[in-house]
Amino acid sequence: MSARKGIKYSSWIFLNISFVIWLIFFLMKISGKLSSWSWIKIFSPLYITFILLIFFAGSAALKSSDFGYFIWSILSVCSLGIFSVLVSIKLNSPEDPNINLFYVLIPLWVFLGLAMLLRNDSRNDNGKRKNYRTKGFKKNFRIFYPSFIVYLTIYTILELISQTTYLLSWSIKFIPFFIFIGTNILVFLTKIQEPGLDMIVTGLVCSFLLLLYLYLIGKIGHIAVPFIPVYIIVPFSFILGFFI
Repeated sequence: MSARKGIKYSSWIFLNISFVIWLIFFLMKISGKLSSWSWIKIFSPLYITFILLIFFAGSAALKSSDFGYFIWSILSVCSLGIFSVLVSIKLNSPEDPNINLFYVLIPLWVFLGLAMLLRNDSRNDNGKRKNYRTKGFKKNFRIFYPSFIVYLTIYTILELISQTTYLLSWSIKFIPFFIFIGTNILVFLTKIQEPGLDMIVTGLVCSFLLLLYLYLIGKIGHIAVPFIPVYIIVPFSFILGFFI
């Protein structure tokens, strides 16, 4: 196994395990069962994973000549790790004026930019990644991946405006996600004669966003309900991730 594949598979396994543990802690915190825990403790599974990922990236760099991929890996892990730390600090002290939401979001924007850069680069590899570039998956994922990054970025900007300048309703802040869902519905209609696993993933993501919106506007009473699609996505994407 090459160094690049080693870091990919190791990172993917640890990310999924840590995400599941974090998700359990997060839902228990929201539901009040871990109310005595600080948000820093709730996010601790992710911190451990980010440290491990930096170690894996460094180890892979010693065995691989692909220094550009090493730099991308380090920057991505560090930016996402810094974002998770800042989010936990912000949640612990939401009224602290010294913790500006704008600065909290900067590492996330950096990570999203790096994520978009990697996917654009992988599309220009002259078809070397055959598992990723299958006909059905490629058509859907090339729309799903960049559009989700763009709309998530727009949402964070709207959330920043709502928190710092002018209070916006959830209906307004979720407009980017509504557009994202509409785009994927159109993609689904064009592929209805040739369904694939990619349609299941995008469908679950869209279902999560809709259920989350309904929860936030008070139409669903328990936070666990919107996360039902996530419970399905995690094991499904874990297996799928080894073939992308």
